[in-house]
Amino acid sequence: MTEIRTVAITGAGTGIGRATALRFARDGWHVMLAGRRREPLERVAAEISALPNARGSTVEALDAAEPGSMDAAVKRLITARGRLDALVANAGINPQRAPAHETTEENWQETLRVNLDGVHRACVAALRPMMSARRGTIVTMGSVAGLLGMLARGAYGPSKAAVIEYTRNLALDYAPYGIRANCVCPAFVISDINREWLAGLPAAQREALIAKHPLGLGEAEDVAGAAHFLCSDEARWITGVALPVDGGFTAH
Repeated sequence: MTEIRTVAITGAGTGIGRATALRFARDGWHVMLAGRRREPLERVAAEISALPNARGSTVEALDAAEPGSMDAAVKRLITARGRLDALVANAGINPQRAPAHETTEENWQETLRVNLDGVHRACVAALRPMMSARRGTIVTMGSVAGLLGMLARGAYGPSKAAVIEYTRNLALDYAPYGIRANCVCPAFVISDINREWLAGLPAAQREALIAKHPLGLGEAEDVAGAAHFLCSDEARWITGVALPVDGGFTAH
């Protein structure tokens, strides 16, 4: 059995997921890259292979919210690598920025399916081998929209609030197995999910949004660093936390 630590990351092909995968790879972890599109995952795998301290990667093209998909992927990982030390349940969407009465039924269902069902199914797949090993750490991806009321987040905000509470429950239920669970809650970062939307805002609205972040808008790497820390030994006494990584947004 290899002693190289192994992490599974959903939504690993772009944005925060890609940055998180590269952060773990730089620290010598083997990274399972999971996502719905194979091409971005393969590009991240190539980036990892070029790193001096890389310990390899595994590509799994799948929909984490589809029942059974993450179970099968994790089983393949355990067979090949012998262990799963961490999960970063990062995959998420925000297909419609709208208040509740304007949120379509399709977007409501799909937002909850990806942002909540996908997190749950990824976590359950990871928990089984972690419980057997009596160790492991889980990081879910929340949002400041799950901590605070925000305009035009009729589906996204509730989905992320649910992820935060789900993570707290994981922390309590699985502490006896030596498993920690924490949630990272980013504000607005310059990532794939936000870049086009930000560019389309009127200049005054965009500047007002930036002004709500005392340290300015973040980068995907800022969130990746927090996720990596929470999976590290330095965070061994931290569980059940919803950590804002927000440039001061929630303080403001």
